[in-house]
Amino acid sequence: MFLSAALFLFGGRLSADQIETFRSVGGETFFAVPLTADGQAPTGPVDAALAVDLSAGQLSAQVRAEARRAAAAFIAGLAEGSRVQVFVASNRLVPLPATAEFEEATPELAEQVAAALAKETPLGAMDMKETIRAAAERLRELGTGRPRLIVFIGRGVSTASFFDRHEAALLTADLTKERITFSAFANGAVTNNNALASLVYRTGGYLVDLRIKEGDQAGAALAESAAAAVCWLDQADPAAQLGAASLFPTDLPPVRSDRETFLIGSGNLVPGDEIPLDLPARLFDGSETAIRRTLKVGDPKEENRQLETIAAEAAKDGGLALPIPGRPFLREYQAALAARDETMREMGEQASESGQADEAALLLEGLEGTAGAKTPETKKTRRPEK
Repeated sequence: MFLSAALFLFGGRLSADQIETFRSVGGETFFAVPLTADGQAPTGPVDAALAVDLSAGQLSAQVRAEARRAAAAFIAGLAEGSRVQVFVASNRLVPLPATAEFEEATPELAEQVAAALAKETPLGAMDMKETIRAAAERLRELGTGRPRLIVFIGRGVSTASFFDRHEAALLTADLTKERITFSAFANGAVTNNNALASLVYRTGGYLVDLRIKEGDQAGAALAESAAAAVCWLDQADPAAQLGAASLFPTDLPPVRSDRETFLIGSGNLVPGDEIPLDLPARLFDGSETAIRRTLKVGDPKEENRQLETIAAEAAKDGGLALPIPGRPFLREYQAALAARDETMREMGEQASESGQADEAALLLEGLEGTAGAKTPETKKTRRPEK
């Protein structure tokens, strides 16, 4: 619902190391902390399980063509020596005949995979949980000597089993523990952007910009992201270093070198202050590293008012399902929440104008306590203007 295919970007671009803030009516500061890993040398060869959604929901010839192009561009763009196995994802995860086992990623293999995918007929109902579990199991068999990636091309709509962003988040515990990332290209007529974004965010993966629909471009972006450094925070306590009263998600996600990983929180941060962070972390092979950043607290801005709502939503489940893998997705989430609140406010005002006090109160109940919420007067309680 929240993340639409068209990204809504507002406000000026801030420094990547600036904490964005909003001051509520009650005087509490809500903030978004951007973390990035140090730019390091490319990770070299990777092992990737590539799942392509070919369920009955992918009947569009154009959608399937873009999926083939994305798969081929991804394979061709991987670092030399990388291994990949391609799967058809539907009711079950089935290896594509061209990659019965993990094969070295080459331009020739990319062509073979595209040709083999063209012969597949979309059938069955998509099962995201089975897809993720089965892909992770294949990667486990390869060991931990290389970065391990699950890459998904498809809608992310699971018609074979219930699957929302909370379900997606629950699946990430083992992936994070084993340092397996999940990346995706949202491809299809109707895509489950919330669930895909949550999976990507919590595993330290990469989600192709939702405005991109061309397979070649999406596949190239996924291949490029495979070379980024990913750091898994190791017993880190950023809340204490920030002086935050609350910080979400409570189960910290991995941090990448090619996009921001945002943490959402509240506390008495002072604009202009510079806060040094030193967070122990580990790389894909378990070797020790650290996230070291000096972050500057930005001035409170009205455009960040939805940070209060995001923090309130995250507090319900510890931020289990935050769908914000990067700045564009944070902006989109803010914009979607603002649009939702405005729609509810307008409906409430319309109900009030028509004398439906109970309906107005019900519509506005969800807005109470959120940033900028207003409760319009009903005809029952409205006072005459002076």
